[in-house]
Amino acid sequence: MAVSSDDVLEALRNDSGHRVVYVFFESPREPEPGPPVEEVVKEEVLVKALKSRGIARLYRFQAEAIESIRSGNNTLIIAGTGTGKTEAFLVPILERLYREPEETGILVYPTKALARDQVERIYSYAGAVFGFRVSVYDGDTPEKEREMLQVYPPRLLVTNPDMLHLSLRRGEGVKPILEKAKFVVLDDAHIYSGVFGSHVHYVLKRMKRFMPADAVFVASSATIGNPREFSQKLFGEECRVVEAGLTRRAPVYHVMVRPAARSRMAEALRLLKILAERRLRTLLFVDSHKVAESLSVLAQREGLKVSVHRAGLLPSHRRSVEEKLRKGELDAVVTTPTLELGIDIGELDAVVLYGVPPTFSKYVQRAGRVGRRGRTGYVVMILGDDPISSYYERNPAEFFNQKPDPVFLDPLNEEVMRVHLVAMAQDAPFRLDSLGGAERRVCEKLLEEGLLRLAPGGFVEPTSRGLRFLASRDNIRGIGEQVKIVTDTGKVIGFREMPQAIKELYPGAIYIHGGTPYISLGIEGRKARVKLLPTSTIPVTTSPLYYTWPFENEVLDERSVFGIRVSYLELEVADHVYGYVTKSFPEGHVISQKILEEELTYRFKTKGLLLEMQPNPQWSELQNAEAFHAVEHALIYAGQLVVGAAPTDMGGISFPSGHIYIYDAFPGGSGVTKQLLERLKEALHKAFDIVSRCTCEDGCPKCIFSPYCGNNNRILSRRKASQVLGEVLSLRIAGRSPERYGKPLV
Repeated sequence: MAVSSDDVLEALRNDSGHRVVYVFFESPREPEPGPPVEEVVKEEVLVKALKSRGIARLYRFQAEAIESIRSGNNTLIIAGTGTGKTEAFLVPILERLYREPEETGILVYPTKALARDQVERIYSYAGAVFGFRVSVYDGDTPEKEREMLQVYPPRLLVTNPDMLHLSLRRGEGVKPILEKAKFVVLDDAHIYSGVFGSHVHYVLKRMKRFMPADAVFVASSATIGNPREFSQKLFGEECRVVEAGLTRRAPVYHVMVRPAARSRMAEALRLLKILAERRLRTLLFVDSHKVAESLSVLAQREGLKVSVHRAGLLPSHRRSVEEKLRKGELDAVVTTPTLELGIDIGELDAVVLYGVPPTFSKYVQRAGRVGRRGRTGYVVMILGDDPISSYYERNPAEFFNQKPDPVFLDPLNEEVMRVHLVAMAQDAPFRLDSLGGAERRVCEKLLEEGLLRLAPGGFVEPTSRGLRFLASRDNIRGIGEQVKIVTDTGKVIGFREMPQAIKELYPGAIYIHGGTPYISLGIEGRKARVKLLPTSTIPVTTSPLYYTWPFENEVLDERSVFGIRVSYLELEVADHVYGYVTKSFPEGHVISQKILEEELTYRFKTKGLLLEMQPNPQWSELQNAEAFHAVEHALIYAGQLVVGAAPTDMGGISFPSGHIYIYDAFPGGSGVTKQLLERLKEALHKAFDIVSRCTCEDGCPKCIFSPYCGNNNRILSRRKASQVLGEVLSLRIAGRSPERYGKPLV
């Protein structure tokens, strides 16, 4: 059914339940044209293969990337969705492999679903050469095929970082391919941020031990704000950057709305109805699996054909949802970032965003799911009652005129380093003197702990204890220990990583999984037991009460910002969950509060900032606590704005003494607060904007209330935070804090 843009926009503008804040029209923009295919591509079989797919002329960036890779340069390709990044890296690789029959290449995708989705396109080019074999190597590859990889290595291996991590250790089929691998490609490279990026950095480092010295590394992405810095950290080597500029294959309307007469959840459901009535196939993006499950349940109550797609669900469930959407059997899918990447789920017409995405790059990725086949697309972002939404409601043009966010990762994450040094010793023993700097210090600690040992000849090998340590850390998507979620009947339904697990699976917690509500019976060891609730409806939801205690270790950097002392340091953080609040669903009204019989505790190492402000001598300890707790909340929100962090990327702790800690919320550290340190002046200005321009009495969800507050948003004062930050910006609060005192607030 053809729907005019006027029809959709008119429906949005005429709905009295919300206010349309801003409409931004994005017209189609093609990349700069380049030369005809035959002027760049050297092999006739590839020229024919390209023309058979309708490609007679290359874009300029494609020609540049082909020449760069052909010349042996590590290369990062930045180009929009659907503009031909695959051809840009595949052509020079196939040319080389065509001429050098002994060499191989490896194509790495962030997920196995995306890898398998790209295979048909790769075959269309590789299949033009007789005997040129492409193999997929992932968790679904049968055992016989894995054995064949070692006997008859394919010319191109399509895989994911997780399989490379595991297969290097286990001596499976990847090593013979690595020994002849001239090229390694990482597509959708922006995904390799934070802890996952640190893991992939070390997987690549381990791969290089078995590869030719002149191997070429290639990455591609639609959006990266710091391409040179990022690629150097990811590859550990210099990299040439080739950019296509801004591109868009079809017209797209971007609409920002503010719910007026209903809640944000009710607004999302109303938008799904408007779009479904016009037969527009839709993705509804959220950034919390709890919200995804809740919206899916509510949409189904409204008679909409909706399913949920998120991490933590079994792969078979996610594949089933993708297939139903592809066939048109669903009106919409409520999804976390799992469908952000370019998996082929058929033609999509609209994307609804439940709140401002964690980063502008994520907005671009999600908006890029529509208008991919020349049809007009619609992207509707629902503003919420939170500080980020309030800021962009005041400054909507600033949102759409942003530059891509920097992608942060920390190659010196000690927790990640520990995993991969033990794994490297299992891959193949190495000498201690082959390591340098931080790696050698961590390796010496591992030797002291008995996870590694020195064998004859000075080679480092893993111990049996080290192998058990590795077995508990197979997941390179994070670094916390995984908790298995098991029903009282013994069925495994999913996994959750520490420290988040203790905040979602404490005894009495309501845990929603695939639209089904369970009650948690508690965590024992690394297993959480849950029981199916007798009703299919969600009666209530729960939120944890917790406190966090910081322990300072080594100071890595120190500077003065607006006269206050700021340290970037290594920390140990201990989370203590001591109770929970029960709320009505979906309204969110507090019903009761319960204290647990026994606290749940998880302690981990990370990195973060310590800001030392002076307490106000005219205020009581409680009043200072209210001020600095609110400053901490505002700084985390401001940090999300300036460095493109997700709401759960950073944690915070404040003391009435003026000590404020903002830390990476992942064990070992993700690098996000290091980025925040570099832009702290800007963050402090934005934090002041958040607390000074709100019109509430003394704190509300639009300024300083946080859904992640362990104190249930108590002991907070917007007015006092505004006074503190105003004095900081005017240089009237310079000087150091006294010794730390008081109770921590998070």
